[in-house]
Amino acid sequence: MFNLCSSTWPKSQLRADWAIYAEAFGSAEPLFAHAGRSVDGGSLLRSLPVADLARMTSQAINELARRDAVMVGRRGLGPCDWRVIMYSLTSARTLREAIMRCCDCFEAIDWRCGKMALRTHGDRAELQLQAMRPGGSTSAGCLIDLFGLMEIHGLFGWLIDHAIPARNAWLNHAPEIFEALNLPVLPFPVRLNEGWSGFDFSASLLDYPVMRSWEDQHRRPLSNLLFVSNPQEADRTPTEIRVRGIAMAALKNDQRLPSFGEIVTALGGSEATLRRQLAREGTSYRQVRESCRRELALHLLRRTGLSIEEIAGRLDYCDSDAFRQAFRAWTSHSPTSYRLGSGASANQREFSE
Repeated sequence: MFNLCSSTWPKSQLRADWAIYAEAFGSAEPLFAHAGRSVDGGSLLRSLPVADLARMTSQAINELARRDAVMVGRRGLGPCDWRVIMYSLTSARTLREAIMRCCDCFEAIDWRCGKMALRTHGDRAELQLQAMRPGGSTSAGCLIDLFGLMEIHGLFGWLIDHAIPARNAWLNHAPEIFEALNLPVLPFPVRLNEGWSGFDFSASLLDYPVMRSWEDQHRRPLSNLLFVSNPQEADRTPTEIRVRGIAMAALKNDQRLPSFGEIVTALGGSEATLRRQLAREGTSYRQVRESCRRELALHLLRRTGLSIEEIAGRLDYCDSDAFRQAFRAWTSHSPTSYRLGSGASANQREFSE
């Protein structure tokens, strides 16, 4: 059995985040206990399920963040703070409004999560985060900021039930600090030491409706690129993404959504297995179908002059009334009013350039 104290556990056996945790608190053993695991040998790190890695990494970085706050005389983020933030975000109408509310929530809790600002540059949206942390770049600070950035990215994608492809990421830390963490390869370029942290994405996503409710938050899956345990796992495409790709291609090309049986045939396996895989990722084929319809509907309303009846047909609805009813459930607006611009919200915290 290995001793998890940082003085005796070989650095090469520990993930970077756990090694920093062990150095700060004297031992990484509480992380294993948090996931209901015990240390039974060096092979354990390579065999832990991703769900356990997620819990352990989340616990490590949250405790590091609380320690960071205490060291500068500030109170850390508490469960009540988080509940208020989630309640506010899940009751927003669009991603834009959710981001604006998040900015307000961060200010209301005295920027204990840092400051946030949304800037738009033509078709590009930029979410800027600023940690209110004195001092220079440190390994722990770099991990906390990267984890926070990715948590925000995952949270907003979850809110609109749509993955948010990040074009670039910024991290306000020295290159040597970031490189020393030896993290998995990230799916977007990271620009370092430019004065702020954050990421950019397509501005068209700002008008996507919030699809998650307050009740859904307890089923939000842990999904963060820092949880990846090995290169093979990093390359594995989530089931939801594969299902969505097949469904969206059929909807765009054939103007029809495939049946669940057709999806199973395309991916292989059984219906029961596919349902379980989707459930583990916090979704279902019905939700994927609605997500595809919603995305294509928003695109066609914004970018084309097709009539509402033509759009309903392209989305595989039996008639335009069914489409209108679904669209109102997504956005609280009719397709026509959304097309005319009433579905977008504005806020003084968004800056256009």
